[in-house]
Amino acid sequence: GSKPAFAKMDVVAANQDLAWVATAVGGKEVSVDYLAPSSQDPHQIDPRPSQVAKLSRAKLAIRIGLDLDIWFDSLLRNAGNANILINAKGYVDASRGVRLLEIPSGKLDPSQGDIHIFGNPHYFFGPSNIPAIARNVRDGLKRVDPAKAATYDANYDALVKRIQEALPRWRAKMKSDQSKSVVAYHKSLVYFLADFNLREIANVEPRPGLEPTVGHLSTTATLMKQQSVKVILTESYRPRRWSDLLAKQSGGTVVVLPAGVGAEKGITDYFTLMDAWVDRVSAAL
Repeated sequence: GSKPAFAKMDVVAANQDLAWVATAVGGKEVSVDYLAPSSQDPHQIDPRPSQVAKLSRAKLAIRIGLDLDIWFDSLLRNAGNANILINAKGYVDASRGVRLLEIPSGKLDPSQGDIHIFGNPHYFFGPSNIPAIARNVRDGLKRVDPAKAATYDANYDALVKRIQEALPRWRAKMKSDQSKSVVAYHKSLVYFLADFNLREIANVEPRPGLEPTVGHLSTTATLMKQQSVKVILTESYRPRRWSDLLAKQSGGTVVVLPAGVGAEKGITDYFTLMDAWVDRVSAAL
């Protein structure tokens, strides 16, 4: 069989968001696939044989890291692909160098819920983190495909420039909402809230990953009324019933945010994703 004159490099990302970054930085040089769609809770991914098959062919594997995708480890082991094992040339942990929030201190115990021991792993939702994520991807691409280094550098620079132009626009839209408080379903919005100077007074979940209780919701509703907090933020894949119940009890409004690139029609990249978040949150506040 004759090889095609130009074969794209196979890249596999843990989720759809990181696949978008890989496509933005890799451009025409890469063929990108992902394991977890944005319509799924990243904590709840069940590894499947088809995912192992994808990884077995990959030249580069990109993970979320920070113990959000522990499921990725068994897939890597089963793929039998030396290129992408931890610390191999084709292994990328996208969280490296991100300024992490909520790194736990003191003794950890299970009553605290799903505590992420390395810090909050939902860093993708903070636009200021995109350059660090993209840099990790760019460096990985250059390691496995040094001949195209100049292309990856140029694509990376273009992406960072777009983010640096978009951030002031997004911040301007949220300017009048600075220091306002919200309730979030899960501890997953902290980077977004930090980038736009918003406060989180409570979560719909009593502890990360634990199902809401009627008692917790009524306490939270009281807190919302006391502090005149009107907005409950939840990602699109979360169950609506608890947020709706809290809204009813508190007189607040539920704002549903697309949970990642591709989570809703029209959310095709990071810019349309963040536009939607900023527009919906600023409208509700």
